[in-house]
Amino acid sequence: MRILFKLILWLILLSPFALAGLAWFSLSDEALVTNSARLSHNDIGRAKAVLEKNNPGQLPAGTTQVISLTERDLNLAANYLLQQVAAGGAQVRIHPDVLDAVGTLRIPGLPIRQYLNTSLQLREEAGQARISSLRLGSIDIPAGIAQLVVDQVLALLQRTEQYQLAGNLVQKVAIQRDQLLVTYRSDPTLVERARASLLNKGDTEALRAYHAELLRLQANGVGSGGSLSDLLKPMFALAQERSRDGDPVSENQALLTLLGSWSSKGGLGRLLPDEPQPKRFRLKLEGRYDFAQHFLTSAGLAARGDGSLADAIGLFKEIADSDGGSGFSFTDIAADRAGTRFGVLATASPEQARSLQSFMARGVRETDIMPPARDLPEHMNSEEFQRRYGGVGSPAYQAIMDDIEQRIAACAVHKL
Repeated sequence: MRILFKLILWLILLSPFALAGLAWFSLSDEALVTNSARLSHNDIGRAKAVLEKNNPGQLPAGTTQVISLTERDLNLAANYLLQQVAAGGAQVRIHPDVLDAVGTLRIPGLPIRQYLNTSLQLREEAGQARISSLRLGSIDIPAGIAQLVVDQVLALLQRTEQYQLAGNLVQKVAIQRDQLLVTYRSDPTLVERARASLLNKGDTEALRAYHAELLRLQANGVGSGGSLSDLLKPMFALAQERSRDGDPVSENQALLTLLGSWSSKGGLGRLLPDEPQPKRFRLKLEGRYDFAQHFLTSAGLAARGDGSLADAIGLFKEIADSDGGSGFSFTDIAADRAGTRFGVLATASPEQARSLQSFMARGVRETDIMPPARDLPEHMNSEEFQRRYGGVGSPAYQAIMDDIEQRIAACAVHKL
């Protein structure tokens, strides 16, 4: 008994050193992945086509579909998710029955060895993906132990509603020569439940508060028409009031998410399906409804940490419009970028979030948040756009984009 007691005591005393050693060998001074994939307008176009073809909420209940995901798709998804939770990147490769992935996460606040590098290999066995190798930093984790840990984590996740809903939708995952095949069963009811489960109680409560304020303001003649700036003043005044005992970043996220959803074509029906809907969005910037819509949609995406997605969506829409739509418009790009930068500013830090709330609650002019843009080239079809600017990324195109960024930087809101 005395020997056992001494052994336990030594384990307790040595455990901090063991953990320190584990952390030291797990971390590194250099990043294994230094460049991460970024969303382009072409990626948005592919995602849109895939979603339209495979939307489980639109297919007849019980229908079985298979989505084919390429290496490019998986790399974009992995990098996008990593960038939402931490500074990091990933690279994914698909081989017959095998998926290789390497990733890097930057651990903030560490003076040295800031990077956690991970190498993972998954192998398909009897229709299931199993870990065949795992390496954390310079430590090789036995595949059996790694799979045991994953199985235990999955067992815990099975108790959550999100995991149960995903399990009911996704039937099988298969690794093939150059793609990942996901077999799922369509069920509109489960899709709606999954969408609702993504919002926690705090998110929903804040969204309902700003939704109620929007309805109240419209009942008093504010927010049914006119300038967007007239609505933003009282809405941010409410955010400032709610932030006295709360998190200003979360409040700004909820406010811009609500306004961005309202301004989009889908409206608020999916976000708050059980609430009465506000009057149709008819607000303007520079006298144009489309400017206000672009601004708020991009601000809402950027406030949730989706700035690159907002930019890519805006560019995709303009390129799509140049092929038979309203035409490519740098005016719309300016409104998109102004909204994206506004959303980033609103959620950059608690201090910045409070500063913006105070600025907006005092009342602003349109030019404080959105630069003059009506003089920019617009309504160009694809042939004219190519003739004048040579395509996206050309020197002529970049010159216009630089001008847009300078105009936005001159707005008062970006001088706080």
